Amino acid sequence: MAIDPVYSAVLDKALEVVIDVLRPILNRDIDIKVNEIQEASIATLESNFDDDLVMVEAHITGAIEAKQYYFLSKNLAAAITDLMVMGDGTTEFNESESLDGVAEAVNQIVGSQAAQWAEELKTDFNPLGASGSLVKPGEVDIDPANLISAMLKITIADWGEDSLCYFVSKELYDILKELIDPATVAANADVQAGSAEGAGEEGAVKRAEFGDLELGAEFKQNGDSPRNLDLLMDISLPVTIELGRTEMLIRDVLELGPGSVIELQKLSGEPVDLYINDKQFAFGEVVVIDENFGIRITELLSVEDRIKALK
Repeated sequence: MAIDPVYSAVLDKALEVVIDVLRPILNRDIDIKVNEIQEASIATLESNFDDDLVMVEAHITGAIEAKQYYFLSKNLAAAITDLMVMGDGTTEFNESESLDGVAEAVNQIVGSQAAQWAEELKTDFNPLGASGSLVKPGEVDIDPANLISAMLKITIADWGEDSLCYFVSKELYDILKELIDPATVAANADVQAGSAEGAGEEGAVKRAEFGDLELGAEFKQNGDSPRNLDLLMDISLPVTIELGRTEMLIRDVLELGPGSVIELQKLSGEPVDLYINDKQFAFGEVVVIDENFGIRITELLSVEDRIKALK
């Protein structure tokens, strides 16, 4: 069945966000090209992947209840996780760490996409996080009906390239059609028509390939945020400072009153914990500024530790 050309245009726009998010968290230049877009089927996974796959499922609510699925090789999942913690991308696949790492990467992608879509469409898109699992290509337990699949080629500078498959609901892309200029849709239709004529016996619809996208010199030197990430800059997150914790019997809680002292399970002078959006982010020391309490950051958790905190 032919794919509506508008889906190709929506996919291109969505991939811009994927690239913008992955570049800074992997600290590498990233390029993603669309090799094929068609009706989703499990056969697509079986024909493109031989070994077990990492499947990352991301859920969005608000204007629509929709799921997105990313399928990638264990090698690519391990590389993404390793690069996120400042490695060189050569660490072998570790099921626990690699699933957490690639899920965190997709979580950031979907969060950035949802923020952009909400801003441009003036409606609600709420990401509910992402989770990863290890699956066999022919045993993926999802219904591909009403899903679009895209086979992608991802190239990571100084690492190499690999294949990536993306499933997304047509209903979500139907909403996102409003973001697409009709002229762009017409251009994609011409590309698909020309590709179909030259597809030969396979009859697969191929997308035109364009030159690599390069980071501008100003971005490389100054580390400025990509354009789409700027949409996240005004989002408020709860910041919590935890002085310490303890456990008490219910009878002791009921006996508390003015003047009662609760002893915390933390030594005097020991660093306090700083949480952002309920995730531990840093350690610090309490200071007094005029008549207000504050916290001076003394240590940031590594990216690796923050990934492990997601388990």
